Amino acid sequence: MNLVLLFLLSFTLGFVAAIPLGGSQIEMAKRAISGHMRAARMVVLGSVSSDIIYGAVALYGLAPFMETPWVLGAFNSLGVVILWILSFLTFKESKKSHDHLFTSPELKSKRWAFLSGFSLAFSNPPMILTWLMGVALAKRLGLAESFDASSKVVFLVGGALGLGSYLLTLSSILHRVKHFIPTQSIGKLYHRLGICLFCLSGFFLYSAYQYFSTGQ
Repeated sequence: MNLVLLFLLSFTLGFVAAIPLGGSQIEMAKRAISGHMRAARMVVLGSVSSDIIYGAVALYGLAPFMETPWVLGAFNSLGVVILWILSFLTFKESKKSHDHLFTSPELKSKRWAFLSGFSLAFSNPPMILTWLMGVALAKRLGLAESFDASSKVVFLVGGALGLGSYLLTLSSILHRVKHFIPTQSIGKLYHRLGICLFCLSGFFLYSAYQYFSTGQ
């Protein structure tokens, strides 16, 4: 019974953790509103794969290394570069013809979509803290006192499914809503998404500066 409750808890935490706007959500949204659902799902798969890695790092005792300031600074710096590149590409796409957005090979590429989702999520090591907070909450509720092998697997699977469920649900909604969005407005929407990506890079840049300035 405890394992079932642990799964439900981790699923809920994963679902909620995926709600705040981030680079992966924006990359997924770009593809969903352009009708490239397979590519949108690959962004989700890439993001969830990266989060599973961080979950494993948190649960199997490697978290202290990932809390080293220069390591966190390096990952955030990588995030800045990735977001700048994606922002540039999004601005570039926004200036193309509306029909091109529905046939763009870059947006249709499932491999590029997976890489985008994975790299954006992987450049956010504080995700480890989210997993650790989930573990602390599970212990507080008495669902897993020692976190044995079975508990760790259940917690990872539940969290990953929660994260993926929210992103897949959002992509499906955006895919359906796109029919109500005037075609000529999609270019403007892409322009705004590019601005969002660039603004997100500012957060990563500030975080990188803080980590490097406090690191030894």
